[in-house]
Amino acid sequence: MRHRMRGRHLSRTAAHRKALRQNITNSLFTYGRIVTTLEKAKETKSFAEKLITIAKKGLLKKESDKPGYVHCYRQILARLRNADVARKLLGEGLWRETGGIAQRFVNRNGGYTRILKLSGTRLGVLSGNNVGKIPELEYRMEGRDRKLRLLGRRLNDNASRVVFELVDGLGEIQPVEEVKPAVTPV
Repeated sequence: MRHRMRGRHLSRTAAHRKALRQNITNSLFTYGRIVTTLEKAKETKSFAEKLITIAKKGLLKKESDKPGYVHCYRQILARLRNADVARKLLGEGLWRETGGIAQRFVNRNGGYTRILKLSGTRLGVLSGNNVGKIPELEYRMEGRDRKLRLLGRRLNDNASRVVFELVDGLGEIQPVEEVKPAVTPV
């Protein structure tokens, strides 16, 4: 039994798992969307979401508690080991005018990332009218238009692939208007 055993080993040493988690998270925060295996995405999801939560706490302390803000920045920097990504997360440097990643999620309580499973095989999507047609995702990265072929399994080891992305934090939840029941006199 695996009592109190959490996490996946991913056939790696502890230091290699830590570096893998840092690299995947850095790529996620840099590009907003990456393609990886399901197991790696599940293992990295909680790490990335905790960093966004720390950044949100830092944003609340930015004006009133400067040492608290610096502490949050240093916590993020210690976990990511990448100063550019830490600045992007908190909205410093180049991202001061547009706001950082944490600014997008200020009004959201968790659930900052999403894992979308890719379907099909290397031979194409084998369902209905789409036999042999491979869906593509078009996006823009570093000033270039790119296409990603959405195939579900890797060729060499048949590992399931997923799209691991940040949820759009710009969508605000609209408050529901209260409906007052009509009171009828008796």
